[in-house]
Amino acid sequence: MDSAYPAVSGALALETQMDILANNVANINTTGFKQSLPVYSGWSNNNQPGAGDAPVAFETFDQIITDFSQGGVQSTGAPLDVAIEGDGLFAVQTPQGIRYTRNGHFTLDEQEQLVTSEGFPVVGTGGPITIPEGKVTIDHDGRISVLGVEPNSPPQELDTLSVLTVADKKNLRQTGGSLYEVADGTEVTPGTGHFLQGMLESSNVNPVKEMVAMIQVQRMYEAAQKSITAADEAANQASTQVGKVG
Repeated sequence: MDSAYPAVSGALALETQMDILANNVANINTTGFKQSLPVYSGWSNNNQPGAGDAPVAFETFDQIITDFSQGGVQSTGAPLDVAIEGDGLFAVQTPQGIRYTRNGHFTLDEQEQLVTSEGFPVVGTGGPITIPEGKVTIDHDGRISVLGVEPNSPPQELDTLSVLTVADKKNLRQTGGSLYEVADGTEVTPGTGHFLQGMLESSNVNPVKEMVAMIQVQRMYEAAQKSITAADEAANQASTQVGKVG
């Protein structure tokens, strides 16, 4: 079975890659979604017990990383929609604690709090943000102001959106959709991005590229299966011949 190690390892790695690609494709239309990328480690069948003299390289799955490159920005005209241009994440309060996202599709709940599409309060520099009735303005620095309904009333500055980041993006772990949590002990610092009101950042998944990759992975997986079958047949024949000699 030693000769099948490269094909078995490759098949397992391809299964993982297919799962990652499928998740990327499923989130093509998820605002602020960042695609996942698999990372593999190279091995040689000389590392396996009983391997032959000729090394055969193959790969095993190592980890999943996130591609945080900027997605396209689309205009919506909705005053509570906000995109981050540049590096940074919004902070939101969830039942599991503070989480981070690039998804700026916000609304107001019954308490007039600014919340995500899942209903999680958006956290500003002063905590959860309450926005009373009026015309909302969010500038490039995240300052939120509202022009009241009373005639000639001046704009009221309410709070400032936070744009946050971590030095090593590997310390951000996806917890579902476009939400991320940070690893324990990771320092969260101000990001360098700025805010665009009335706009949303699209997913950075390229649908054509992902579909082509899925087809390639499927073909490679089929080839790996054929190699495994061939290795099993060769091993069975060798076992039969040994039995005859005996």
